[in-house]
Amino acid sequence: MKHRIEYLILDDSQLAQWESLYTSKKGKLSEYASQLLWWNKKINLVSRDVSHETILEHIKHSLVLGVIESVKKADTIIDTGSGGGLPGIPLAICFPEKEVILNDIVSKKMMAVKQMAQKMKLPNVTTISGSIANQRVDQNTLVITKHAFKVDELVSHLSEKEWETVLFLKGASEAEEEIKRLDIPVSSNIIELDAGLEDPFYKGKAIVEIRRIP
Repeated sequence: MKHRIEYLILDDSQLAQWESLYTSKKGKLSEYASQLLWWNKKINLVSRDVSHETILEHIKHSLVLGVIESVKKADTIIDTGSGGGLPGIPLAICFPEKEVILNDIVSKKMMAVKQMAQKMKLPNVTTISGSIANQRVDQNTLVITKHAFKVDELVSHLSEKEWETVLFLKGASEAEEEIKRLDIPVSSNIIELDAGLEDPFYKGKAIVEIRRIP
């Protein structure tokens, strides 16, 4: 099946929104980074030698989803393959009006992020263990994920559900190959994050937006 892929970049307004999201909640986001590092000593959530500064880079990376229209419009977001809570917890901190569900097949990771959310008083965060294939996903639920799935793998898990949009944070080149393997019609945007950004952290990284075509 031939798929149309559109390549985009963030405009100046979106870049400013992204920076504002991060700076406006930096204290709470830094608290989350500290919580994540504390739990990482007990449960393998991120690399063992990761620093507080590096965690903050991943948190800021997660928040780029906050400038995407489907995130702004969503009432309920499922972060699947969430692991230590990225990108779900940063988005929950910055959008307290949204329900954010963290999902992972590893139950002990969900136990850890549940404790983090309670410690930080984030009532809009809930957790669900198990495969996303077994969770309820409908037209009013936005699915997001950060480096946890191949595009075709996650779309396959969602195949029988009434999903509309899935957002991935992943490499642009790998995403293109994964989109080509899809066997259902979709509209795809690859938003390249390294365009206009000098920070080498974002080299090759992208937001990949997959919209289902009825």
